Amino acid sequence: MGFFVTDIGLAMMGSLVTVSPKKTLFMIPPVLAVFIGSRRNTIPDRNSGSNERLGTSKSTLASLLFCSLMPLIFPSCGGDSDKKEVASKGESIEASNQLIQLRFRTAQDKDRFAASSSSSSVTEVNHEGPQESEGVANEIAKLQPGADWETESLSAAAAERIRQLIDGSSNTVGFVCCDLRPDDLQSQEHRGGFIVSKWEAGDLPEMKGAEALADLRAVFAKDEMKSHVKVVSIVKEEVGFVTEILIELRGFSAEGKKPRQVTAEWRGRWNDSDPPQLLSLDLLSYEESAGSVHFVDATRSVLGETPHFESQVMTGTSFWASRITRFGDFSLTGHQGLAVGDVNGDGMEDLFVCDGGSLPNRLYAQQADGTVHDVSGEAGIDWLEDSRSALLIDFDNDGDQDLVVATIGVIAFAENDGTGKFTLRGGHPGAQYPFSLSAADFDSDGDLDIHACVYSAGDTASARGFEATSPAPFNDAENGGRNLLLMNLGEFKFVDVTKQVGLDEDNSRWSFSAAWEDFDRDGDPDLYVANDFGRNCFYRNDDGKFIQISAELGVEDMASGMSVAWGDSNCDGAADLYVGNMFSSAGRRISYQGNFGESSEVEGLQRMARGNSLFAADGEGGFRDVSESSGAAMGRWAWSSGFIDVNNDGWEDIAVANGNLTGKGPDDL
Repeated sequence: MGFFVTDIGLAMMGSLVTVSPKKTLFMIPPVLAVFIGSRRNTIPDRNSGSNERLGTSKSTLASLLFCSLMPLIFPSCGGDSDKKEVASKGESIEASNQLIQLRFRTAQDKDRFAASSSSSSVTEVNHEGPQESEGVANEIAKLQPGADWETESLSAAAAERIRQLIDGSSNTVGFVCCDLRPDDLQSQEHRGGFIVSKWEAGDLPEMKGAEALADLRAVFAKDEMKSHVKVVSIVKEEVGFVTEILIELRGFSAEGKKPRQVTAEWRGRWNDSDPPQLLSLDLLSYEESAGSVHFVDATRSVLGETPHFESQVMTGTSFWASRITRFGDFSLTGHQGLAVGDVNGDGMEDLFVCDGGSLPNRLYAQQADGTVHDVSGEAGIDWLEDSRSALLIDFDNDGDQDLVVATIGVIAFAENDGTGKFTLRGGHPGAQYPFSLSAADFDSDGDLDIHACVYSAGDTASARGFEATSPAPFNDAENGGRNLLLMNLGEFKFVDVTKQVGLDEDNSRWSFSAAWEDFDRDGDPDLYVANDFGRNCFYRNDDGKFIQISAELGVEDMASGMSVAWGDSNCDGAADLYVGNMFSSAGRRISYQGNFGESSEVEGLQRMARGNSLFAADGEGGFRDVSESSGAAMGRWAWSSGFIDVNNDGWEDIAVANGNLTGKGPDDL
């Protein structure tokens, strides 16, 4: 299945959707905590700077709220009164439709984001004031290390010194060095022109620092190298201190201007002077990769002709945060997802893009030349709801791709008529703060069912987001939202069967994403759920009933779970599991120091900073943690992740979307 990968401004983190031959669908979701507003949507008038409501009145809002509560108060209202007996593992589940009728606000008649509206015509709100600036300064001051954490100041000084040495802006006199680019590299060429060269640790000749650094810089063309330096360990000694430093160099080769990357780990010894001086530098690991350009940013060439490209696609969260109030359900963390599917039956994959509250979702129909047309309005799905995740799949087995979208208030279902026109068939109100969707036929009845990861437990009367509910304890939280399994009853009728099938066990762990795979090869899909603040869950499917087995199989992976992907990393025919977490150099540095503490809880926090996890099937029904030995742990601050054979050599590679929020200020995350 082909797919688009594109960055829709800063308001989105991408998702990857694939469908297996067994009709099981996996989705790597967008991720991050979200703060919501009320159900009123506003769109700014880009000419006047004012907010004009394109939404419902208060009475309509009240009606919607009442409709949402009707199925709870009167079980026969809001859904189909006909009940269906559903067999599961020799038992029957009495199930009736729980979807409620919906009417979403849409952009409709006038697209407020057309190119004719200049973003410069909108008056930007200035949030900075004396009190706020002072408050920010106070918060920044709290982040400065105190006397108990002198090592953090030393780490910062060491990192800056290494950066200067690498780029040649500092002299190299006064320290002992070894060869930083060994001669005896073992190279292997891969299909597509990739060449990976590794060094097997051993003795290296002593060199002058200037010579060693010059040899390393010579890998790249002049002025074509960019460096990243992270101190991951610091240990105070009787005299001075020792650091372990991750080095990443990227650029183009001196010969042929081909992309090249160097990843290395150095050990530095330092004295106690102020600033500390480097005494010696040793090489711990070295890897070099080179090849031809295989990916280029095609965002503008594919989407650039849509009328709202500059005004909506290329504007980020910081732009809209000063223009849309919190009542418009706009999320400051901006992590809406996307889905791919052929909505109009022309044989080409189309793209559905979720967006924040008060910004219309978009459906892009692919053209023969690879560009797209925006058909959101004519398709009837240019909704203004804050949308987090979406799937394009066939719910009614009529051969076309229907749509399900996780919005801030409901999980909405829309039926495709086969030509790319959609009719909203209703929504399930049981998932506030949904973060991702995944689909599979868990009960083997021939219909795709939906699993929704629900992040937090929801708002209170006086607070929203993390203000209302925060994970506790941070590394093993059990106070999150309740995930849902919606059984497909046919004819766009769905019912929550989470409790009946056993998925309510350990079901409040701040879930980010889930993926289905028949790991035990018994003919039904099993479910792995990645949770943000602690233990993950793995539910084995036994004929439609689930048993939580993550602890038993050693795959709880107590970390900051963001994404899940199944694949065969070693070509042994068995399903391996990859979980996207967070790599934190600061976390690794701090959590291993004595004054951080010593306890089993500390060990858990150390694990949270390690990075991503790869669990390889062991051939006996279990898994082995091969994260570090395989080199798959370092995915930076990871969000989405997935297996993909990048160079068509038959071996599945891993792609990881990573990073964090970026604002206008240079010190923003």
